[in-house]
Amino acid sequence: MKHYDVAIIGLGPVGSFTALLLEKYGLNVLAIDKEKDIYQLPRAVTISDQGFRMAQLVDIEEIYLNNSTELGGMSFVDGNLDLIGGSIDLEGLITANGWPPSRMFHQPFTDKAIRERLNDSKVTILLESELKNIKNGEDRVEIHIKDANSEENSYCTCNYLIGSDGGSSEVRKLLKITQKDLEYNRDWVVIDVELNGKNRLSEKALQVCDSERLATYIPAHLPYRRWEFIIHEHEDKREFLDDKKVQGLIGKWLEPDEYKIIRKAVYQFHSVIADNFRKGNCFLIGDAAHQAPPFMGEGMMSGYRDAVNLSWKIALTIKNQLKEDLLDSYEIERKPHSEFVVRNSAGIGELMDAYARFENPSEVPKELVQKGYGSFILPDLNKGFFYGGKADSSMGAGQIFPQPVEYIDNAIIERMDKIFGKGFSLVSMDKIDLSLEDENFLKELECNLVILEDIFVANNPWLKSFMQLGDVFVIRPDRYVYGSSNESVTVQMLLEDLKKKVKGINTD
Repeated sequence: MKHYDVAIIGLGPVGSFTALLLEKYGLNVLAIDKEKDIYQLPRAVTISDQGFRMAQLVDIEEIYLNNSTELGGMSFVDGNLDLIGGSIDLEGLITANGWPPSRMFHQPFTDKAIRERLNDSKVTILLESELKNIKNGEDRVEIHIKDANSEENSYCTCNYLIGSDGGSSEVRKLLKITQKDLEYNRDWVVIDVELNGKNRLSEKALQVCDSERLATYIPAHLPYRRWEFIIHEHEDKREFLDDKKVQGLIGKWLEPDEYKIIRKAVYQFHSVIADNFRKGNCFLIGDAAHQAPPFMGEGMMSGYRDAVNLSWKIALTIKNQLKEDLLDSYEIERKPHSEFVVRNSAGIGELMDAYARFENPSEVPKELVQKGYGSFILPDLNKGFFYGGKADSSMGAGQIFPQPVEYIDNAIIERMDKIFGKGFSLVSMDKIDLSLEDENFLKELECNLVILEDIFVANNPWLKSFMQLGDVFVIRPDRYVYGSSNESVTVQMLLEDLKKKVKGINTD
């Protein structure tokens, strides 16, 4: 029976990304999908600044950049498309991650290119193969697979199995992991069109708070555009798949001869989260672990965060550099963050509904406004694999370390995450004195020593501000800060704490 380090079930964008990550860490990876090819129609449309930075880890950021358009911002508008509430402007902004806050991409193009990249990798790929059963043992997982064409059964084993097989996850069902319903479940119709001529539509996303029908307009990567319309409980969902109905819905934006419909589908927007992200040697990521309404545009991004968080921990565990209880920190770190995204995505829907119900926007309850607009500021991590087991903002712990970037004439010419490598990093602006024991420990951890020059930091406002939090930073492979030295915490204390975690993780 063939054995792999990791098996991934589901080769959508999150599963494919995870496979590339694990391969980069030098693992023997099996990737399984029940379909023959990628999904040919767009589903995800948004990649964030952190999404681009995560894509850099496997060198696919150019795929997204070449197939995307920068998002101008987001506004809440009424049924006449007049501004109500507030508007968020994003055009021209660069975040601490070194990228614009959000770009809109065309998924069939990016998925095709990523699949080609995966085909050229060392990952073993089984397509048209259906997962039939999982035996979750103490030290390995046995997988039963059925070929869709020959109907032949095959079996293999792996150290760890990752379920990235979507909202109806077979992995989650076989593991008998239950879900918590966060009580936003509404039917919407999603419409994608291809424009026939010159674009005259807004480059901002619009949350349309129309009392007759809530809607969202999304300026997808040209020549594509997307609309989402709520379907009321008394309405027949099948009617919304009729072309005439679609034309009526988007009639305030476009004439029928200005576009071609490329997709129309009815979805129930869910807000659910798995009660467990891990069971034994099996893990859930992406939609298999959490599903949010699409209003934040964070569905795929949350899956990417899962993948980045989990992959380096699995790699270190398999290489016996850290003990297996490191893997417990995956759920500890990712579940609260994912639940924030799910709840606050639903919060935007609730705010849209409130704006539609109240004639005067100022009458909308403040808690709904705060929840809706607060959705766009993602929280730091809290508990988990950090100095002392709990993130401390005064040390930068639990925050993402800014990406160093090189500017010429206010334009970015190079993003420099590569200086951190694929492992841990010890970052300072001055020479770091280490004992021979500590040097050997950091080598085993594949830790890069990074000295940032004064001039380099001075030209990076995000980095300059962050470096005031400490003298020496320990950066995790996912670019989150493990901890930093300051007046009360020495470098030696940081490294001793990290060494303890090699022997056992304390996340209380």
